Amino acid sequence: MPGTLISTACKPEHKQLLIRFRKMKKLALISILLLAVLTACDKNTEPAPGERPEERLSQALAAYKSQLTSAPYGWKAVLYPAGGGGYNFVLKFTESDRVVMSSDINSSTTTAMESTYRLKTMQRPSLLFDTYSYLHILSDPDAAVSGGDYGAGRYSDFEFSFTEASPDQIILTGNMMGSKLVLTRATQEEASSYITDVQASAATIGNLSRFTSYFKRLTIGSTAFDININHENRALIIYYFEGDAARMFTTNFNYTANGIQLQEPFVYGDITITAFSNVQYNAAANRFNLNINSTTATIQEAARPVKVDVQSARTFYNLGVEYWVSLTGFTVNGVEDALNTRSLPNLYFIGYWPQYDVYQNRTYDLLGFVFLDPSTNSLQLEYGAAATTTLSSDGRIVFSRLGTLGEIPETHNTVLNATMNQWTISQGYYVIKTGESSYDLVSAQDGKAWLSLYR
Repeated sequence: MPGTLISTACKPEHKQLLIRFRKMKKLALISILLLAVLTACDKNTEPAPGERPEERLSQALAAYKSQLTSAPYGWKAVLYPAGGGGYNFVLKFTESDRVVMSSDINSSTTTAMESTYRLKTMQRPSLLFDTYSYLHILSDPDAAVSGGDYGAGRYSDFEFSFTEASPDQIILTGNMMGSKLVLTRATQEEASSYITDVQASAATIGNLSRFTSYFKRLTIGSTAFDININHENRALIIYYFEGDAARMFTTNFNYTANGIQLQEPFVYGDITITAFSNVQYNAAANRFNLNINSTTATIQEAARPVKVDVQSARTFYNLGVEYWVSLTGFTVNGVEDALNTRSLPNLYFIGYWPQYDVYQNRTYDLLGFVFLDPSTNSLQLEYGAAATTTLSSDGRIVFSRLGTLGEIPETHNTVLNATMNQWTISQGYYVIKTGESSYDLVSAQDGKAWLSLYR
């Protein structure tokens, strides 16, 4: 309390403090010596059999190998590379470090092949496919082999760490790229027919190519979504709205014996989609019938979106991107490069330049044709079509013909004119986002022509 005096009589004498300190110091020294002795004794104590770290790791590897080889019909496996997609395998491991596998990567991988594997302790117990196998195709840096990027393939793995294990399932993670590999114990029937069944299912879903319209509408009861199923990359996009805000859900998928399995579930209100099952194609109606969980559903083509994102065209146009690239030109009625742009010798790509320049006080866009000059191994923007642009209040982008730029070879006129006529249709285009750096311009006239752009 303020102002209170404490009597010096209450303070211990200095001599008493010194004695107590000396006693404490002696006790501390004794404690340190005892600890040193105990520690020395502990170092000389041999661990019980099986308790050394290297012994425990060896036991873990032996247990994993026993589990891998004890499945009489092998394992179904799904590999989700870090670069996207989902790929099926059937794997049969032997005690002699051999593995026989087949896959649905392409038509040639359905034939069983034998290679080697081994279990090794890296940072964690790991499964290594140490000679070339179908798994390595997805990691091949040659894009012509992997179907991925040059130098990286599909960013996949062939060395994996064990993450989780139960009697009938093993989950592994790629040591380099972080791919996910899920092994599920196979039945006798699956061991002999699963890859064939999966490929038949993929062929059924491949009938989506019979749709001549861009929009594919998934209807579940009274709820409808626009979807985009990319067979080449095995990716699914579901478009939906939260109020007036447009949303896009993207996940990888793998084909199953009767449909597709999503890597991540899509949840919308009381609807949860984990798979498309019992998928059947009705050719007469040009319609797919399927099940979402226990609910019947359909997929049909449509001329326009379920709901137009009225902000998408404006967002796209004002992104500030210098130019966008199209490698295939316009797709019309489901036919890629329907206007034959790839027939032009040395054409490298078609580029779209928003707000390219100003002419008579009007800003115009350019749809330009870029060619490779073989003599200099350089790219040249040779010519293009110019148009002014209108962003409508209902979410369309409309291009109005202004003219052409550059010198156009006479033999190129047919392709250029067809491309300009399509680009400047009066109804304009819906702008559909397909990725972080890609959009499709889809004809608002009938949904049967579109231009895919990326940067």
